[in-house]
Order: sequence, then structure tokens, then C-alpha cells
Amino acid sequence: MECGGMLSLSSGSCLAKGAVVSSRHLLMLRRAILPPVTEGTDPRKQPRRTPYYGWILMYALGITTIISYGTTQYLFGVLVVPIDATFHWGRASISGAYTLGLIIAGLLGVPIGHLVDRWGARLLMSSGSALAGLALFGLARVDALWQFYLLWSGGMGLAMALTLYPVTFTVVANWFVRKRGKALAILTLVGGLSSPICIPLAGTLVAHIGWRGTLVVLALAQLGIALPLHAFLLRRHPEDLGLSPDGEPALPEQAKAPLPGATLSEALRTPVFWVLTASLSLVMLGSMVVFVHQVAFLIGRGYNAVLAATLSGMLGLVSLPGRYVLNVLSSRISAQKLLTLSVVGQAAGIVVLVQASSLSWLILYVVVYGTAYGAFSPLRASVM
Repeated sequence: MECGGMLSLSSGSCLAKGAVVSSRHLLMLRRAILPPVTEGTDPRKQPRRTPYYGWILMYALGITTIISYGTTQYLFGVLVVPIDATFHWGRASISGAYTLGLIIAGLLGVPIGHLVDRWGARLLMSSGSALAGLALFGLARVDALWQFYLLWSGGMGLAMALTLYPVTFTVVANWFVRKRGKALAILTLVGGLSSPICIPLAGTLVAHIGWRGTLVVLALAQLGIALPLHAFLLRRHPEDLGLSPDGEPALPEQAKAPLPGATLSEALRTPVFWVLTASLSLVMLGSMVVFVHQVAFLIGRGYNAVLAATLSGMLGLVSLPGRYVLNVLSSRISAQKLLTLSVVGQAAGIVVLVQASSLSWLILYVVVYGTAYGAFSPLRASVM
């Protein structure tokens, strides 16, 4: 046997040969396991991978959603009592401006959707933020009811149509295909922080600087935060930056596949569509009544204005788990049954609010109504 036998001077050469063979084996094993090290794969020379711009865009839209919903939706309930105390217009007259604004936003939804498809969302959402900021500045200086209606119903109503979820969802859908569900879920999760942030903040500001000063602060938030994010970060399609949807190579058969379901014209001829639309609209109307009047209701029951605003804001915080409870239950219970449970839960929460005689009952209302309200939006989309 080579290199065997008694020790001799040849032992050194024998060990050297073994070392050479071992080193060769190690080199061959390393080459088999690891890819060849080239300039493109050397970690020391490979550039660090940047995050996909769609995620940056999505989080920016989450921030603007917090501001947009906070100033156009959740703020109003905090303003009803102090504005009525200033002008004595009556809560019904004041709330009418909000209702008319919602109607205007709804009527403008379809034409604005066509404009988003044609021009992209950058110009429209930037215009909406600018309009909301200017309208808030104007509302801080009103001294007549017609001025209040003009600025809130007209100005804020148009701003709602330009900046809220229907437009932001379109932007996200353009940037994500396979990961669209995940992106929309994160966006609504971040946007769901609007009421727990903005309602208590507005209540505290009203208590310290008055409702006019509060409107000025929130106008600055629109013009100083939401407007720049919309103007400088929004892009229409990933292809505008040389990217593909999801930040990955697109699959042509998935990208071009038609979405399942009926077309709009087919849905309009279906009685079930109109029944669902009417019933869901009534539920949403009830929710808006709660958010507009619950602060005034609690103040009328003798609670501190800041506490009333804080409890109202906590509804949004509690609604966040409710948005994802259905993910656990949807595999066992149909969406229709879960939607019915959500509506019944909201009705039960309102009963608890009306009958509440202590803080513990109000906390129960927040838990029951907030959870049911949070589950309603994704369930509504699933059923429709």
C-alpha cells in the first residue's frame, strides 16, 4: 500500500500528498455546494437591494389615509357640540352639512373613478388634499350657516371623493397583483388607526385651543403632510419607474386574466344586487350617525368632552382585531352569516350605548360595537 509500512523519510512526502488530496476534495466540495463567486454575486461587491417602491407607496398612502379620514370623517363628531354652542344653529342643521357632503362624495365617486383611470391618482389626490386643507382654513373663519354648508358639503365632500379608500385602493391595485390582498390588508390596518388617533387628538385640541384653532391645526396637517406625500411620492404604474407589479417578474397569464364575477351591467340587472346595496347602505348610514353623534350624546349624558372623544376614538382601535377575526372564522362560516352577525353586533352595541349608565357599560359598548364594525367592511367586500 502506498505510503504504508514503517516510518521513514518518505513519511513527510506522504503527509504532503494527503494534505494536497484533502485540500482538493474540500475545494471540489465547496464548488459543488456554493455557486461560483463572480463580480455579480460577491457579497462585498453586490449592491444592497432596495425595497420595492410599491411598499413605500402603500405606507405613504396609509399615513395620508389617517389624515384624510380623520379630517373629513371622524373630526365632524367632535365639532358638533362646540359649533352649536357658538352659533346655536341646532345639531340637526349642523349634521345636515355632513350628510350632504357624504351624498356629494358618493355621487362623484363614479366620474372620479374614470378620471383616476385616465389621468392617474397623483394629480387628483394632491388636489383633494389641497382642497381639504383650504376648506378647513375656511371653516375656521365661518360665521354663517350657508358658509358652513358651502365649505363642508361642497369642499370637504369633493375632498372625500378625491382622497378616500376608493381612490387609494385603485393606486394599490396598480402596483400589486399577486400580493394585492396583503397590500390592501396592511393599508386598511394602518388606515384603521385614523379614529383612535384623530378623534382623541381633536377632542384635546378643542378643549385647549377651541374648535377654530383645531381646524387650523388639521388644515396644516393636510397641507404639510398629506399634500406633499401625494404630490411627490405617488406614481401611476410601476412601469413608470422601470419596475413590475409586486417587484417581481410578472406572470402574463395572471396579469391579463379577467377578474371573476359579473360585470357592472349584469349586476345592475340582478335584484340581489339592489337588495344588498340598499341594506348595506342602511347599515353604513347607521354607522355614520353613530360616529357623528356619539361624542355629543356622551357629553349630553354628563361625560367630559375629552373622555367622550377618547372613547369614540377607541372604537377604531378595537375595530382593528375585528377586521381579521373573519380570517379565522371564514373557513367554517359563510361570509353571509358572518355579515349578519356583524350587523347584529352593531345593533347590540348601539342598544348598550343608549342604556349605558356607567363607564363599564361604555367600555362594553366600545368592545361590542367596535369589533362588529371592524368586521363589516371586509365582509361587505366579500359578499358584494
